[in-house]
Amino acid sequence: MIKKQYKIKKCLFCGESIEKRQNESIPSYNKRKFCKLSCQHKWNAENKSKDVRCDFCGVVFRRRKSGIKEHNFCSAQCQHRYRTLSRTKVVICDWCGEKYRKKLSEINKTKKNFCSRKCLGEWQAKFLIGENSYNWQGGITSLNHRIRSLKKYIEWMLLVYQRDNYTCQKCGDKKGGNLNAHHRKELGVLIKEKHIKNILDAIQCEAIWDIGNGITLCKKCHQELHNRNL
Repeated sequence: MIKKQYKIKKCLFCGESIEKRQNESIPSYNKRKFCKLSCQHKWNAENKSKDVRCDFCGVVFRRRKSGIKEHNFCSAQCQHRYRTLSRTKVVICDWCGEKYRKKLSEINKTKKNFCSRKCLGEWQAKFLIGENSYNWQGGITSLNHRIRSLKKYIEWMLLVYQRDNYTCQKCGDKKGGNLNAHHRKELGVLIKEKHIKNILDAIQCEAIWDIGNGITLCKKCHQELHNRNL
């Protein structure tokens, strides 16, 4: 039997002859392009990769041609810093005057900029009070709270609970400490309609203390009712 001959191949990187391994088939040998693995790695580094510049720090590094993108970074840290700078803008805090970076998507949503919750709170405490507050209701808020702290208001609540057998009139909840007495026509509305200016006016107003205007609700049902009225 005539033994098949093969042509000695040269390494694609160093030019040295590629030795045929023992028991290696000729078709397999013909597919080999490098004499050793290190030559293959060096050839790939020179031909399948390219020098690119980091878009953040400017360092030149090699990257596989298939992995080169519009923006390239030498590290995850550089990529994160680049995104932080490209997606934010330097603005000045409207309270303390400090400069800080803010997301571009948030800048147009608010007229004021604050570097911290502390600055926001201090600014609101100075400028968003009284008639300047977005919750201003003609001065009835503090009066509303004072009425609810009256002994007469506690007595009104207990009368509503007793009439409703200490049971939520919407879902039937009877859990102790989970009930609220709700004004069907809300207390703030009554204050406005009856022109109540002080606690004495409130005590003398029969509509506020009418248990027919009250209903027992659990905290969940009470909150859902107020949410619907917003």
